[in-house]
Amino acid sequence: WNLIGSAGIQALAASAFPKLTSLDLRDNQIGDAGAQALGASCFPNLIFLDVGKNYIGPLGVQALAASAFAPNLTSFNASTNQIGDAGMQTLVASAFFPNLTSLDLTDNQIGDTGI
Repeated sequence: WNLIGSAGIQALAASAFPKLTSLDLRDNQIGDAGAQALGASCFPNLIFLDVGKNYIGPLGVQALAASAFAPNLTSFNASTNQIGDAGMQTLVASAFFPNLTSLDLTDNQIGDTGI
């Protein structure tokens, strides 16, 4: 891990990487603020995103689900975060993941209400 944090992810999100297809940010403590910055970024060719173990809650996952790159994702790992029932309901209601073939949400305190 690198402990990029929300400030680091904001700098990354402000950068242009038009050919980027894979982004692994696992275990960097980006939190909701970092996930929101990432969700506002422009990575038009991103198909793999790993934001596992980053203290991301419902607000962060909502921003990622509404991102411009979400429709292109084929693999999304958000395991070991704090998504909970509210975040899961956001993902289930989202139509922004039409190409997703791999989804990992293990260890996110998702109960019966979230499914």
